[in-house]
Amino acid sequence: MAHAFKTIPAKPTFGTLTKAGYQSDYISNKKANLLYCNNRDRKTCDKLTKVSNYDQYNLFYKGRYLNDLNKGCILPFDKTDLIAGQYTKMNLKDVCTVSTGSPCSLIDSCSGCSSGVIVDTNETKPFYQVNTIDPLGSLFGRSACGTNNFTSYMVYSP
Repeated sequence: MAHAFKTIPAKPTFGTLTKAGYQSDYISNKKANLLYCNNRDRKTCDKLTKVSNYDQYNLFYKGRYLNDLNKGCILPFDKTDLIAGQYTKMNLKDVCTVSTGSPCSLIDSCSGCSSGVIVDTNETKPFYQVNTIDPLGSLFGRSACGTNNFTSYMVYSP
């Protein structure tokens, strides 16, 4: 009975930003950025030619990571955490999100989106009964236990 009323903290669910770092990492990050790309003409960027110890090797790859983080190639958080919604937008430009008509019986036989769906605000039936949401399974998978593919369309927007 000792664990019956144990509280579960919510902080791990929300997540944290990894980009913030600590003040003590400032000098280390500066060294890493300089070691990764020390020339102004950028001819020696992304090339590790000679290192004398593991510390320089580690700083080089930390500089590469920080460079990718600053470019937006790497997200500074886990996509499955709740904090992701505050720092991302969805880029659904070429994704079929809604099609008109009832759901397909077999997802492999769906025709997909031919044109945009016009939402009728005077419709008395619910939206999901008149239209098919994610007919090709590109956002939420092709089965009830499918993966959440919508995280692939997240774009970092600080």
